[in-house]
Amino acid sequence: MREHIPKRHHDFENPIITEKVFDNTNGRIHGEKIPTHMVPISNFWGTGRNAADNIPRIGLKTQNIEREIAAQVA
Repeated sequence: MREHIPKRHHDFENPIITEKVFDNTNGRIHGEKIPTHMVPISNFWGTGRNAADNIPRIGLKTQNIEREIAAQVA
């Protein structure tokens, strides 16, 4: 069974000598290290399409008014 590492009682020069098996506190908190080459996936971000881009930015009333003005000017 895994146990926490006991306190050293301010004896920092000597290692803890016991037959107990300690768990890795750093590994428990941050996860076990995986020795692989890390590659960022930022080149995949922003490559998708947004369906909202096909929605017109101005309404039908504004489009009709602009067509009428363009027809009068031309």
